[in-house]
Amino acid sequence: MLSDDYEQEREELREKLLQLNEEMIQQEEQAENIDRFIGKVRKYLDLDELTPAVLNDMIKAVYVHAPDKLSGHREQQIDISYDLVGILPASLLADL
Repeated sequence: MLSDDYEQEREELREKLLQLNEEMIQQEEQAENIDRFIGKVRKYLDLDELTPAVLNDMIKAVYVHAPDKLSGHREQQIDISYDLVGILPASLLADL
């Protein structure tokens, strides 16, 4: 009976450890991607012209949502998915 509880707790801890290791690997990959993205951004700091090559290098996808007319004005949300980091929140970009 006591050994059954011990074995169950041991298995739960083993699963938790595997889950935490997976999360740690994902966070390390995310940190590496952010570093690589920052390197790309630095490459284009003195950009004089926005070219298709630059866009292809920096942007993965552009999502244009259906227009919203509830406020009396036509508003349309556009999300840009950047290479390596995905969609950045508008609040983060507004602070730049």
